[in-house]
Amino acid sequence: MNLFWETRHLTQAREDHLTCFVAAALESDSLFRAAYERSVLEPLTVSGRAPSIASVSIQVAFADHRSQPDMELNLSDGRRVICEHKIDATETMQLTEDGVTSLQLERYLALPGVDAVAYFRSSLKPPADAVLDHPKYLRPTAAPHFLWRDLYRPLVAGDQPISAWLRDGFERLGFTPPLPHIGELWPVTDEVIKDNQRNFGKLWHRTRSHLSSRWKTETGSRCELYLTPKVPGLVRLAFVSPLMQGGSLLRFRVHTDRASIGEVQRRLAAVIPDLPTQPEMAIGKRPDGTPSVDIVASLRLVLGDEADAARQEARLYAQVVPLVDALLPDSAQTQMPQV
Repeated sequence: MNLFWETRHLTQAREDHLTCFVAAALESDSLFRAAYERSVLEPLTVSGRAPSIASVSIQVAFADHRSQPDMELNLSDGRRVICEHKIDATETMQLTEDGVTSLQLERYLALPGVDAVAYFRSSLKPPADAVLDHPKYLRPTAAPHFLWRDLYRPLVAGDQPISAWLRDGFERLGFTPPLPHIGELWPVTDEVIKDNQRNFGKLWHRTRSHLSSRWKTETGSRCELYLTPKVPGLVRLAFVSPLMQGGSLLRFRVHTDRASIGEVQRRLAAVIPDLPTQPEMAIGKRPDGTPSVDIVASLRLVLGDEADAARQEARLYAQVVPLVDALLPDSAQTQMPQV
């Protein structure tokens, strides 16, 4: 049993839940802790002496300053490092005692007795320039903040059950480095990323060929597959994208209407248990008020270790086609495709 994954659905406070498990892993797994120190705290090295964590605290309250950072690392040399943990949420805005509006990281950097502040997110969202330029702001050399995927390899180095639980959870959540045979897909910063997207787009050939008789298929952002039904029905539009969460999650999204949302949800839920990689389903609302359904799975788990393009095509086909076929009239549905 994976206690991290099994307890995750019991709370809506997903960031706090994640923080508790990371803190517990740091306390109980010396190998993970050592790898975390190398990955995160290396810039705090003084006179060749690498920093080491003496203790970990969570939800530390600074009552006089209206701040409660997610995690505090107390180093063996007496320094204090604050870690702010986000998944998809933005920084909290708050009025200071002087009536000035400030964001979390700005407040944390001003806290007395704090020597460094680190920021973790699921995908890139750089903080303000004032934060990036602050001497106490701790970040990777080539990035504006840490990503959860930066902790994946330290978790692999761990040897305790809690690190294994987190590692498995990170794989399911897409908190993993880019697959070496795919490369970075997001953000689009240069031609290398665009080439990676174009190459990924070629992997939709088998899926596109299967669906083209009943769906108009188009490409978006070089690697996304857009599907419009040729005959009106339950779905207005569907698309599949590998760009969610910085290119670590595969999202299948369906645009429907209020009259059809229940049937769409029922049909998709019926095929999910038989998919090769188990996804999560979420119901949302578009800007115009019409409903949508997201089916999200880890791209790493969908593709596995396959470096052969034909096998990658087959794995994407087996993950996506059953979802699309489920939305066709009963007489047009096909059997579960085989990889």
